[in-house]
Amino acid sequence: MALPRGQRTDDYGSEVGFPHTTEGAVAAMAAGHTKTVQDSTSHVDEQLRLYYSYIARADQSEDVAERVELRAMDDGKVIAREMGLKPGAPLPPGAYVRSHIIGFKIIGQSENEVSGWLLSRVTQKAGKMNAEKSNHVRLLVGARWEGGDWKVSLLATRHALDATDGQPKPRIVVPGDAAFNAAGWTAIREAS
Repeated sequence: MALPRGQRTDDYGSEVGFPHTTEGAVAAMAAGHTKTVQDSTSHVDEQLRLYYSYIARADQSEDVAERVELRAMDDGKVIAREMGLKPGAPLPPGAYVRSHIIGFKIIGQSENEVSGWLLSRVTQKAGKMNAEKSNHVRLLVGARWEGGDWKVSLLATRHALDATDGQPKPRIVVPGDAAFNAAGWTAIREAS
């Protein structure tokens, strides 16, 4: 499925203004979990961009923003060490960490709340001459319609947790694998 695009770019450079549809909610949740760390953009920069652009207002505060920043600093150090790089130093040319959503599975939907599993591909490369490494991650996310757009919401995510309590998580299977559809995933096709 090709998800709809946002109608505008916000002050943080994020695509926002998704349609008031289930597909619009999935597109917003996917955008809220898509990041690229490379060149002068740090892990902290990306996490704060996602926080301010996609998190529901009820879930935002100065304390939470500070925790997001501190966690992003720690995560950035861990990622740098995993890549064999010096934590805190700028990434070398050709180095990056990217995360983008490649599939989804709807759990619940109503006019103003949508929840589902997101399947993310995370890739990293420590420099021009290094091989790219990738892995896949499954995320449970809920979004609510707020102020004319979809926002990732703790309340909607709690509803998703309640709805999936005791149920098996969908298998992590990549598009193209015969088990992808059997696991209930819908592949996301890049919009042209």
